[in-house]
Amino acid sequence: MDELRERFAADTDVVEVEAYLSSKGYDRRQIGEILSLLYTDIAPSPGWAGADGVRESSLRVQGPHERGRFTIEAWGYLLSLYASGVVTLNDFEQLVERALIHVDGRISLADLRALADDAGLDDGAMGGERPLIH
Repeated sequence: MDELRERFAADTDVVEVEAYLSSKGYDRRQIGEILSLLYTDIAPSPGWAGADGVRESSLRVQGPHERGRFTIEAWGYLLSLYASGVVTLNDFEQLVERALIHVDGRISLADLRALADDAGLDDGAMGGERPLIH
């Protein structure tokens, strides 16, 4: 984890980190776990701040009904939105639920970016390549 934090800035695209990990021989499951840890540890998660102003951090793992539905890139993107403070825990869970309900099959990074953009959480991330989600 220390090597990844030194090599990549906190705002590095998750796809770039995944490509690096693939080149090092990690499989998709291992990469997903590493990305989950990396993007959860980068910044404190948003949430209730106690009297001393310190935020509690938490680790969100996929439930059985979510495993296999999200691509590694998509899940890493969700975690990076949450870890960076762009979305609250409630927004995070709503994005997960919307993706599970509205996207058939595997949920890709493009699908999640479109959902986040529709919710006003990721303006302009998609540019012109926006998939149709019904």
